[in-house]
Amino acid sequence: MRQIRFSAVVVSMLLWGCGGASPADPSFPGTSPRESSNPTATSGLSRGSGADDSALTLGRHSVIFQYAGQNDLIHGVAGDARLVFVAEPLVQAVVVLDRFTGKEVGRLPAPSVGFALPFTLRTPRPGRLVVLDAGGFPNPFVPSVPRIYDYDYQYDAFRHRFTASISRTVRLDGLPIVFAEDLEVLDDGTYVMSESIIGALWLIHPDSTVTPALFPDNPGVPLPQLGGCPLAPLTIGGVPFAPGFAPGVGTMATRGGQLYFASSCLGGIYRIPVAALSDPTRSPAARATSIVTVSARPDGVIEALEGPSFDRFSPASPWLYVGDPFHLQLLRINVDTGAREVVSSDAQLFNFSIATTFLPPILGVHTLVVSSDQEYRLAQLNPGIPTDMFVPPFLLTKIDSW
Repeated sequence: MRQIRFSAVVVSMLLWGCGGASPADPSFPGTSPRESSNPTATSGLSRGSGADDSALTLGRHSVIFQYAGQNDLIHGVAGDARLVFVAEPLVQAVVVLDRFTGKEVGRLPAPSVGFALPFTLRTPRPGRLVVLDAGGFPNPFVPSVPRIYDYDYQYDAFRHRFTASISRTVRLDGLPIVFAEDLEVLDDGTYVMSESIIGALWLIHPDSTVTPALFPDNPGVPLPQLGGCPLAPLTIGGVPFAPGFAPGVGTMATRGGQLYFASSCLGGIYRIPVAALSDPTRSPAARATSIVTVSARPDGVIEALEGPSFDRFSPASPWLYVGDPFHLQLLRINVDTGAREVVSSDAQLFNFSIATTFLPPILGVHTLVVSSDQEYRLAQLNPGIPTDMFVPPFLLTKIDSW
């Protein structure tokens, strides 16, 4: 464990979504709404396609546009019919935005001890927000203790008044966790938390007990599809990127009794039956044999897919929407066939996309929100650049389809 934690420090900022904000750059080009008009347009969605197999192609029209721009680095995103929540980990805040205007209407009240590193957000139902606070970056001398906060919230749209309070706190003290990267909510109220350095999944049960779902017998020998690995240098948007290491199991999504996850080490998308995560007949290490590949990384490509989301309001849709941050684009993957499509290759709107979420449809309009954090432009993460090269604001992009 000590060796693993020391290695984590060497790559302490490798975890997708870590970074720092720079002063606003007035040279950043403005982004205006753009409606797709042909299959090769920036948006990647065609007007009049008539497709009816996914939320983003339910209707004949789609529009991709900058929804909001934040001055501080952003990460996790979640929302409901009226609000959008976005984590700003470095300033230890969760910002509340109006769904329609993108304007800030409030901030989530911090717990009494304050936020350490609010990272991942989920809204399992209206009025409930779940925050995964990673507890800080990996440090061999100060263990990072993840915390999970369940908030109950209300919003008075007439008075523009947001209120919230913590209904449950779960601290993961004393567990072999180097960095908690993502959290997903299962149908029965159980939470799955990914640990991306050792390479593991943990279950947080409704009664607040915590048990390992997938975990290696020897923490120094990662499970093949869950652990991290060296990362070859590459170039992203003209910027050399050479962090030297890629974490393992990271962001997650669920559909049809399956847990889907991405690995920054392996690229691609994988899945495991939710039932296998608590199979009493197998050890946490043996349960990993139930993992199957959904869409493998293409040959010769370096990728780290991030922030997968299904449109839970279109349960028959096979499409998983996911950021492709190394290539500054948004993809969708058919989880039944593994086929991939580029939704948008707009490098401004999807500038290292790290998290996605679908909002409840309104008047037949389906909405996907995507957050991008530009972390390849952070010198602390990227030794290939001498100083931070951020181009603020950090964008939340919206795709509306009808």
